[in-house]
Amino acid sequence: MKKLILTTLLFLTSISSFTQELIDKIPIQLFDNLIFIKLYVNNSTEPLNFMFDSGAGITVIDTKVADIIKLKTSELTKIGTSGRTLETKESLSNNLRLSDSLKVQDISLFLMDLSHISEYLKFNVDGIIGFDLLNQNIVEMNIDFMEMRFYKNTNYVGNVNQLNLIDLESNHFGVPIEIRPKGSKKELKLIVKIDTGATNYLTLHNDFVNKNNLINKKIKYKIRKGFGADSTMTSNLKSKLSLARFASKEWKNIPVVLEIDSLNQSSKRTADGLIGQEMLLEFNVTYNLNDKIIYLEER
Repeated sequence: MKKLILTTLLFLTSISSFTQELIDKIPIQLFDNLIFIKLYVNNSTEPLNFMFDSGAGITVIDTKVADIIKLKTSELTKIGTSGRTLETKESLSNNLRLSDSLKVQDISLFLMDLSHISEYLKFNVDGIIGFDLLNQNIVEMNIDFMEMRFYKNTNYVGNVNQLNLIDLESNHFGVPIEIRPKGSKKELKLIVKIDTGATNYLTLHNDFVNKNNLINKKIKYKIRKGFGADSTMTSNLKSKLSLARFASKEWKNIPVVLEIDSLNQSSKRTADGLIGQEMLLEFNVTYNLNDKIIYLEER
């Protein structure tokens, strides 16, 4: 009987290993709820500190760092950020090395001054990467082991809570969530962009806030300042929700940011809001963009 059990376990383990072909894993660092990884750009000899931002549809490198490693750049090109359209230089066909066996190949790097983020966090930020990191392999963000694990796209089978991803604009992707505003008995369904570059629980965009009358004019709200990869500042409102339900978990009386800033209003966005790290860090998250699936393992 013991031999049969052992044989069965070995068989199941071999199936799991076959269906989840691990390419490699790298350490991650959490700082202010944000995820950072070390990588090398082309032939750079020193590792660079990149923030993992699933809301980043392009990969950005700090202008000073680009000068130090002597990146070759093209003419000026226009890119859209959450705040405005910027003109910047682009460096084509770069290889990002995360380990001896793991590279993200043929990537464009867009040059931006990220000093305002480093100064705000009091933590060095050499670059920001999101979609480009997730697009070539299946990526597991395992917070319990503080590892980013990379699997081959073929034969991957997840064994935890699964959600289908919703395509948004500019290489972004979202998931469904349910909320109940304060003072309401009605639950609202919405689509939120997965944004690991946001440190809070949830942000609700201007259109959704206005459509559902979420601002009580009798309440004096506290202000939430914010900025993106560019240094444009925004001012929005701090509030709370009675309930939020996402994947297999439910939260009560959680903080939310209500967007009112006209700068946010001018941005063209498909989602109703975004889900940030306070909520995402409740899970070990696996991104399978090839099959448009996300796996969420409760921690």
